[in-house]
Amino acid sequence: MKKWLLAWIVALLVSLCAHAIVTVPPEQCVYKVGDDPRWAAADLDESGWKPFSQYALTGDMTVVWARCHTNANLAGVRQPAVGFDTGSSALQVFVNGRPIGGIVDTWAGYGSAETIEKRVLSLPPELARPVRSIAVRIVNDWFPAGEWPDREPVHISLGDREALVDSTVRSFGQGLVGFIPAYSCFLVIGAAGLFLLGLFLFDRSQRPALWLGLYCCCVGLVRVGSICGLFVPQIPVWVEEIEWALTIFEVYALVLFSFALVNRRVPRIYWILPATIIVLNIGTIAAILLPPHWALPLSLFVQVTCFNPMWSIFAFAGTAPFVAFWPWAKVRGRMRIVAPLCALWALLEAAFYLGQVIFGRQTWTGPVQTYWSISIMIVVVALVGYIFRDQRATADERAQLHGELTAARKVQRALMPEELDVAPGMAISVAFLPATEVGGDFFRCRTLKDASQRVVIGDVSGKGVAAALTSALLLGTADRCDDLPPASVLKVLNLALRNSAIGGFTTCLCADVSPDGSMRIANAGHLPPYRNGEELPLINSLPLGVVDRIDYPQTPLQLASGDTLTFISDGVVEARNVARELFGFARTRQISTRPAQQIAEAARLFGQEDDITVLTLTLAPVVVPA
Repeated sequence: MKKWLLAWIVALLVSLCAHAIVTVPPEQCVYKVGDDPRWAAADLDESGWKPFSQYALTGDMTVVWARCHTNANLAGVRQPAVGFDTGSSALQVFVNGRPIGGIVDTWAGYGSAETIEKRVLSLPPELARPVRSIAVRIVNDWFPAGEWPDREPVHISLGDREALVDSTVRSFGQGLVGFIPAYSCFLVIGAAGLFLLGLFLFDRSQRPALWLGLYCCCVGLVRVGSICGLFVPQIPVWVEEIEWALTIFEVYALVLFSFALVNRRVPRIYWILPATIIVLNIGTIAAILLPPHWALPLSLFVQVTCFNPMWSIFAFAGTAPFVAFWPWAKVRGRMRIVAPLCALWALLEAAFYLGQVIFGRQTWTGPVQTYWSISIMIVVVALVGYIFRDQRATADERAQLHGELTAARKVQRALMPEELDVAPGMAISVAFLPATEVGGDFFRCRTLKDASQRVVIGDVSGKGVAAALTSALLLGTADRCDDLPPASVLKVLNLALRNSAIGGFTTCLCADVSPDGSMRIANAGHLPPYRNGEELPLINSLPLGVVDRIDYPQTPLQLASGDTLTFISDGVVEARNVARELFGFARTRQISTRPAQQIAEAARLFGQEDDITVLTLTLAPVVVPA
């Protein structure tokens, strides 16, 4: 029984030893810059080598050797192996003076199973008992000497291959835990971006929501994409270029957002910003079109050369809010809160990218990125709240304006009733198509005391409520002028418009047609009517509201039985199609003998841009008794 128990304990110890992992402490390693194959020898004289804390990259070499000593005995280990925790460096490994293999650039897909397997090199059994020296030739061709970022000592572990792979997976998982706060913030920022883009689609006038939304989406995509890239062994070059373009736009969106908030044009100096970045990145842009053996070296060379200038340009974008809100003493209302938020946001961005120049890529990892991401998230959420509140206020104002427009439209419809006041012996048809909810065109048909038919038609400059109020004023004034001839009616209307202080001008035409066909007509800048398809030769004059006192000429004409007069507003001749071609006078004259509704509909289908009014008056033929 005792023998069996002793055997079980021995077997357990052997099993534990087989899965134990021996880590080589950094103190047992020395380094030297340069490249010499003889440095792999097991019994090399290391008197000129230095510990990691003392060696420096000098000269033009991008190769560094590390030599580590250990007395690890892997006897009894089922699959002896040596593992490395490396980033973008390429390694060539020698154990006891013999090469055992190498590790090529493993930054892409750093956490994928395929890449982790590559970072564990199997040891021949004869080298595993014991492992005395490990020489590592480290090649990093991404950066020139003196600019090697994230310099860290080599991390070497020995043990069973399966145990080393499992340990690396666990270590990688523990490392990801540190990214949870930062990347949770990036997810929140990305979600806020989608919300803002939805607001912009709902209300296209919210340009700040567009730029802030695009910024948030770029931040979310770039940061979350960098984490996803750790699990993808091979990332296409064009994906990296898109990620870089999103990073550039992320910075420039801050500029566009700042000036959109105050509704100011972006100064030219900030337009130089993206142009300069494009010039600096021309190599990476061209790399997409080149063969792979040319594209990669060109892209790497340009990125290495332009890193610091680009970070500095990115930091310069942080001045945008300070310029946009200047002078700050005049900032009023809710902008007193928004302006400091934008300034804080800009300072955070500038500090982050200046950190790239001063400290290298260390700002992308660790607590710096965590604090930065939390701060940016707080600022973005606060700005989203402001934009949402502003959008709600705008929606309420538009709802109120819509109610006012509805009331104005009802008033305008009441002033131009569908049942026309038509004198005996006359036939009138009208088509009225406003370009907006409330139009600036107006017309009036009245039967005078002598059984004459009066027609008043006009076009107020502008559109909307102001134009509708002007037309209501003129129509009300015209209704009190039944005893005056057309020329005097226009004179009264001109004085009423000048005294109203409404401003603007109005074209207007007034015509009186007697049952016997005699007609008096006066024109204040309006389009002359057509008689049987031919334009009437009228004496024109200035529109209403231009000068205080003016006498309008009056033209006498005689209509024959069955003649048709067609009155139009300029919305007919000024209709434009998609090719920006005018409907014009020629087309108008050709269809001027058609019914009013057909003329108006033809202009609308061609491309309505202004109010369209068409009124046709036909003098009924005289019936001769049999």
